[in-house]
Amino acid sequence: MTRRSIASLLSLLAAAAGPAIADPVPIQVDQSRGVDSRVDYVELVHFGPWDDRNYQLTLEDLKVLARNERELRVAVPAFYRVELRRSFDLLDSGPVQYPHAALPRFLNEHGGYLVDGTLYRGLERTQDGWVILDDDSVDLEDFEREGGEAFLEGEARVTNPNGAAESAVAINPVNQDLVIAGTNGPAGSQRMHFSTDGGETWTQAANLPLGGACCDPTVAWSSDGTKGYTATLGSAVWFYRSGDNGQTWDDLINEAGADPRREIGSGVDKEYLHVDIHPSSPHQDNIYLTWHQNGNTMQFSRSTDFGHTWSAPLAFSADDRGIGSDIATDSAGNIYYFWPAFATRTIRLKKSTDGGATFAPQSLVANTEGSFDFPVPSMETRNVFIYVSADVDLTGGPFHDTIYAAWTDSTAPDTGNPNDNHARIQVGHSRNGGATWTVTTPHETDDMESVDRWHQWLKVAPDGSVHVIFYDTRRDLPNRTQVDVFHSVSSDGGVTWSTPDRLTAEQSPNITTGFEFGDYNGLDVVMNDLIAIYTDNRDEVGGGGNSVDVYAAGRVLDSNLIFSDGFESGDAGAWGTIVP
Repeated sequence: MTRRSIASLLSLLAAAAGPAIADPVPIQVDQSRGVDSRVDYVELVHFGPWDDRNYQLTLEDLKVLARNERELRVAVPAFYRVELRRSFDLLDSGPVQYPHAALPRFLNEHGGYLVDGTLYRGLERTQDGWVILDDDSVDLEDFEREGGEAFLEGEARVTNPNGAAESAVAINPVNQDLVIAGTNGPAGSQRMHFSTDGGETWTQAANLPLGGACCDPTVAWSSDGTKGYTATLGSAVWFYRSGDNGQTWDDLINEAGADPRREIGSGVDKEYLHVDIHPSSPHQDNIYLTWHQNGNTMQFSRSTDFGHTWSAPLAFSADDRGIGSDIATDSAGNIYYFWPAFATRTIRLKKSTDGGATFAPQSLVANTEGSFDFPVPSMETRNVFIYVSADVDLTGGPFHDTIYAAWTDSTAPDTGNPNDNHARIQVGHSRNGGATWTVTTPHETDDMESVDRWHQWLKVAPDGSVHVIFYDTRRDLPNRTQVDVFHSVSSDGGVTWSTPDRLTAEQSPNITTGFEFGDYNGLDVVMNDLIAIYTDNRDEVGGGGNSVDVYAAGRVLDSNLIFSDGFESGDAGAWGTIVP
């Protein structure tokens, strides 16, 4: 290949692929800027989007790349591929060598694709490569001065005015600055919120279209971060899509029929949605919905066109009845559908290997002591709700495709007396596709007859660590009426857990309304950014009455990747495209 203008090459690729969403960034690779005259830097356009930091690469650096590096379509530039291979023991053959977290990790650490002092995040994938787009750009000096991506560390109030509970949160998978959340209230109805600075500040979004939205928010993103999703309860499960990072929720009006929402099922309650985001899945970007119908029959529906159309609800009418279900998917696209069955006091699983067209018979994950809900002193009226939150390790590391499910349970068969019950968190993990399960406790066990933990959420980070948050009454003994949010993490696939640490700056007093803390909280982790969302009753107005609000707590995690330990090693092959 001659040393022609990369801008011309990219323009040809863009023309062949159709119109881009933004103008291509003109790129001219200057051989004289490279540090090693033996390297043809123009050739590096074949190994990810161009980035001026490629000029720092030497021939010795490039020898760590795989023989089939041109075939690997991960959208990170050559210099970052070298960084990953020098840092971690990655495969050097086959179609999948880089972790799924490579792109968001690159964006988090380096801010985007560097061209002439500007960082660009816009990118279009073509049949033959990548086109960098003049979109979502920032000056390199600004990025470095601000210390990289902004992200919430500490707490932020999400809702205002008072009166909100039951919350869900999701970080954009390719830009951690963008976060969406849903809450039950304030002032009735489901409210949507968005943040453009990693959860540090929040804005209430436009109301969900057509009105009448009740509650039980659930949120997610498409795999490329261009679409936000939410669902709520109405006369059916009502599903909405956002095309502007959560500011408005009428994006579906652009589809045939010009209807801003989709309605699935009837007589519904306690819905959750899940998006299959893994690139190796044959069902990538399928959206799955779970809920229970009247009579507590578990239900399922799927969309294969970004929420435009939905399959007829599939009723698991022959299975144990329940409420509080969740869905997760593995790298092959297998679906794991969990729910707590209250009559049999069990956690149940149904698995689909064909993208939700059919499901295998139900199987047992674990037995529970409690059934449906039970009172404790900090949640004595509405009761602590037994629900499942689930996720799968998609890192390609030592615990790849391990399935995790977490739930709240009582320590003994529950009674009607709050003082007699004690709540704990349980986490089950399976390393054989859900066939067998091991259950562990992600907090201390010697104080379970004096401390309550409840309303958990679980997420697996891109480094393979498993994170659980929950309410905890340890700082209000012996009363057990006030709570904090605590966080625990496992780095060995759910076998052992860290000593939980507190995320909340202030203790939340008992709420004296009938709704109390609601039924659940939320958690998300993208790259090394964690955000928890929860109902809080701290005093915000100088005393007197309930100051019930939804808060978010953020944390930047240790960025050391666990998945590196599990990759196979291989001899570094000669990289045959370098000009000697």
